[in-house]
Amino acid sequence: MQPKMEERLPLVGHGNRKLRYSEIITYRVAQLHTRFNAQSTRILQTVSNISLAQWRILTVVNSADDVTHTKISMISKIDKGQISRAVKSLIRDGYLETEHDLDDHRKSYLKLTPLARDLLDKTLPLMQKRHDVLTESLSADQRRVLFEAFDTLDTLTELTEFAE
Repeated sequence: MQPKMEERLPLVGHGNRKLRYSEIITYRVAQLHTRFNAQSTRILQTVSNISLAQWRILTVVNSADDVTHTKISMISKIDKGQISRAVKSLIRDGYLETEHDLDDHRKSYLKLTPLARDLLDKTLPLMQKRHDVLTESLSADQRRVLFEAFDTLDTLTELTEFAE
């Protein structure tokens, strides 16, 4: 079998150091992320017309109390601008409604509508089955190592100094 282009093509870096794209952690994570998002989108399209970002927002609202735009951003790590656009379209399309805080009228909470609950009834089982298939494809040891590696890499995202 012919190797993929990114496996054959070396990335030439400082001092002519050569790395294959398939050996670069951030490249591999980004590629996997892109493919998982595309898979999720295809699954959602089988039963709905909402985007993946919209679906993620609906699941956060479904799972938490007193949900605001800020809370969605904290939980989902979705960009605030993307959240704002997606929430506006979810309200416009009848999936979300707002409820103003009685003490602080500047604050409003997002609530699911019956239409959103029907949509989640269709989509959650599909996405949970996908999760189960992904999880069950790895042994318990592989999952432990993978999540330990995720935790290690996550802490390294705070680093900005890489001088020699």
